[in-house]
Amino acid sequence: MEKPSLAKYNIEIHKDKGIGYWRNLYLKFLEHMDCDSIIEFGSGSPSFLNAVKAKRKVALDSGDKYIKNFHESKIEFYELDFDKDSMPQLGIFDIAICSDVFEHLLYPDKTLYNIKTSLSKTGVLFSHVPNEFTFKKTFSIMLGMSESLYFHKNCEEYCDPHLHRFTKIGYEKFLKLHFQYNLFISDLKYSRQLKLLQLLGLPVPYTFQGGPTFISTNDCDTYNKLIDLKSKLSS
Repeated sequence: MEKPSLAKYNIEIHKDKGIGYWRNLYLKFLEHMDCDSIIEFGSGSPSFLNAVKAKRKVALDSGDKYIKNFHESKIEFYELDFDKDSMPQLGIFDIAICSDVFEHLLYPDKTLYNIKTSLSKTGVLFSHVPNEFTFKKTFSIMLGMSESLYFHKNCEEYCDPHLHRFTKIGYEKFLKLHFQYNLFISDLKYSRQLKLLQLLGLPVPYTFQGGPTFISTNDCDTYNKLIDLKSKLSS
């Protein structure tokens, strides 16, 4: 039986909220990295790509709400159903972005593979998925006081557009399907209290973390450079 399409529920996945919390973190890294070409899977508006310095910028999204804005910004835009459509031949890129997208897809591994094949040998992927196991919400569900909708609260639980819910462990396992090296960077956004737990050598409970955010690559030298860069940005 064919799995249902999100279009059936007339749900708009991507909305213009500016650059966004995690994309701002990506920008901090990109300021110190070579980036001649960048492709964003699930771009929403052109806000983020407008802030990136690159010779070539490409955006892919399932809807064309911002197509005029992309054209005005001279950013290549392609409308694509990530689950059903074949990946267009767009060439090879230095950087890929996929933020708050995988949780919406029927076949997220297909898109992860397309990302890998779109990157150069030293290319990197910046990606993020939300944490739907935060303490306050999870505790409310445990007490029978809340439905399981963490986001998209305008929807009903039975048509939640988030088809997958990730833990840090599970998301890293997913990334390793196509990327050998995965650098965790969510901790750069930890609160003072969580950073104190880190300093004390104590585990940080996942229910108090932001969603898992990683930089992924298949090149060992690139990975080591990213580790050094993370260290500089965290100091």
